[in-house]
Amino acid sequence: MQLSRRLIALGATTAIILSACSGSSASTAPSTASSVAPSASAATDYSSWKACVAFDTGGLGDKGFNDLAKNGLDEAAALGFKTAYSEAKGSTDYTANIQRLIDQGCKSIIAVGFNQQVPTQAAALANTDIAFSQVDSVWDSTGPDGKANTADDVKQPANYTGLDFQIDQAAMLAGYLAAGWSKTGIMGTYGGAQFPGVTRFMDGYSAGIAYFNKEQSKTVKLLGWDAAKQTGQFVGGDNPWGDAAKGEQLAKNFVDQGADIVGPVAGSTGNGSIKYMFNSKKWAIGVDTDQALSLPDYAGAILTSAQKVIDVAVLDTFKANAGGSLGGSTYEGTLANGGVALAPFHTFDSQISADLKAGITALQGKLVDQSVKVADYLK
Repeated sequence: MQLSRRLIALGATTAIILSACSGSSASTAPSTASSVAPSASAATDYSSWKACVAFDTGGLGDKGFNDLAKNGLDEAAALGFKTAYSEAKGSTDYTANIQRLIDQGCKSIIAVGFNQQVPTQAAALANTDIAFSQVDSVWDSTGPDGKANTADDVKQPANYTGLDFQIDQAAMLAGYLAAGWSKTGIMGTYGGAQFPGVTRFMDGYSAGIAYFNKEQSKTVKLLGWDAAKQTGQFVGGDNPWGDAAKGEQLAKNFVDQGADIVGPVAGSTGNGSIKYMFNSKKWAIGVDTDQALSLPDYAGAILTSAQKVIDVAVLDTFKANAGGSLGGSTYEGTLANGGVALAPFHTFDSQISADLKAGITALQGKLVDQSVKVADYLK
């Protein structure tokens, strides 16, 4: 699956606007996108197709990946799709929510979040006439024994699409920025729970700092995540994604250890951390969406955000399904195709040095042409 021309137009328009405002492409976060296949015409009649989303815990209003998926669903409704959605209060809701959408006649169901992998895959196998997709997950073919290439492996069906995002690439750029900006030489990060959709952000921050240290002969540190050991700080508990008070406490813990930048990866819990950093006159890195826009009250603390273009991926998945392609593939969002991106620096733009911006731009180019890989800086 590929993103539509709409994403390319969005990136091109943004670049033009930012360039016109700044007078120099070096004064904004870099942006790239590659040519992709055209989407269906805006005149296409989608009224017979019901497109649905099963949201993860953290829910609508998270200012993150649930809200981004909702934007994609709303855009589908504007194009004429019938739509519906479900919200999960806890993990025990996942199976019932997906079944409820099936019973409501949904022809496309996108589940948001890695945690819904098991019920989503089971539903896809049991309902081969419905298109299933999942944000932050790919098909797990290992079967009951949990081992690859054994007799019980389950091949990805033709009605399932994984929507995966190489967010570690955008997060590496954010980590590089944080390393160059920090006054104390210490950044903190933590996740809601330990799974790839979270730890890729943390890997990216670690890699960006490591790359900066090597390039500039510095010793900036990252608290909360050991990329080599894949161990670190996670919220855990019954409400990892919606506990803003816990987020404030975790940010305080990092600040007490000398950190002046925090990059939370924990939904609305992370919003509490950003609030704390704002009130402490320190800084934060946003996730999933441009949080300087989604959290305007705290924009004065948000240097940038590592973004997943989830809304476009959701809408394009619905369009592809309605056009006859129910799945059977995986979409990978990268810096190269515009599926992930570093958000603009907004109010910090004039304060970030030309040299630091040039370093970010150069690193992005190397990530795009794969002369630099995140994995090379996680050892």
